[in-house]
Amino acid sequence: MGPIFTALLGKIVIILGFLATSTESVVSIPSRVHVEPVSSEAVRVDWTMAESLTQEEIKSYVIYYKSSSLASEETSVVIGSRREQWYTITGLEPFTDYTFCVAVVTDVMEFNRSAPVRTRTREADPLAPRNVIIWTMSSRQLRMTWEEPTRWNGPVGGYVISLKQVVITGGMTSLATVRVSNHTLNSHVFGNLQPDTRYEIYIRSHNGVHYSSPVRVRASTLKTEHYDFGADKVAVLVLLPVAALFTFGIVSLAYFRNKQQQEDTPEVAC
Repeated sequence: MGPIFTALLGKIVIILGFLATSTESVVSIPSRVHVEPVSSEAVRVDWTMAESLTQEEIKSYVIYYKSSSLASEETSVVIGSRREQWYTITGLEPFTDYTFCVAVVTDVMEFNRSAPVRTRTREADPLAPRNVIIWTMSSRQLRMTWEEPTRWNGPVGGYVISLKQVVITGGMTSLATVRVSNHTLNSHVFGNLQPDTRYEIYIRSHNGVHYSSPVRVRASTLKTEHYDFGADKVAVLVLLPVAALFTFGIVSLAYFRNKQQQEDTPEVAC
């Protein structure tokens, strides 16, 4: 009985030690982790500790975070202070979802991480529209086209377009400001303009909260004595030759068929 009792007692000691370590690990996980966005590039992480570890036993804290992008890698920040249970993380991307966890480190081990907390950074200025081009359509029309920004840094919004007329003195007179949604095929036409007049157009993207820096383009309408190449007249110029060729083809085909039938008809002797 002696050896068996000793072996059984040793297993009980091992099990109790394992349970004690597991309980300590669970209790030593930071609790009530709270993450608050403070700007478009920074968040503040707060947490509390259970009573199982004293400040003397805590060596440091580690904050782990990762963006919602599948291609992103996890980043960790070591907090050396044992008294302050908060930290501000900077250098984040605007309007991006992140997941944060906190772990406590002692001289013996790093305990398990806290439950993940997800938050989103605030909005920032969107980038400006790209490849902005102004087209002179006629003596009274200008057409602007562009591509959407590479980053909205917030909800997908739209555009604000301002039209100004350049006067002889070199100054400018504001004529119109329009708001265009992002579902307009990235195009806008200004009509009822003055012939042979120079205009300056500004376009900015917005995400509902912030605006991008403006992109400026200049163009002039055609003179009145020039032919007005509006969209309707361009269509007429294109369709008329096509219609003429089509009609000529139909007439030619009918002529050759009639001629072929006449040649194939046998002559009747009198």
